[in-house]
Amino acid sequence: MLLKVAFPVVLSGAFFGLPIAGLPMTELQALNRELGRLCSHPPREALSVCRIHARLVGSL
Repeated sequence: MLLKVAFPVVLSGAFFGLPIAGLPMTELQALNRELGRLCSHPPREALSVCRIHARLVGSL
């Protein structure tokens, strides 16, 4: 559920290049770290999430 909420927010922030007011940066950084860990050896169910994460990280 968190991923369904967090990815559009992160994506919109990356798209506009500006942080969205009110978003806790430390929580976004923690989410990025956890996604990095998950995507280092992703289960099959997480492959699409890991592809999105890779595109977001690659665009920064």
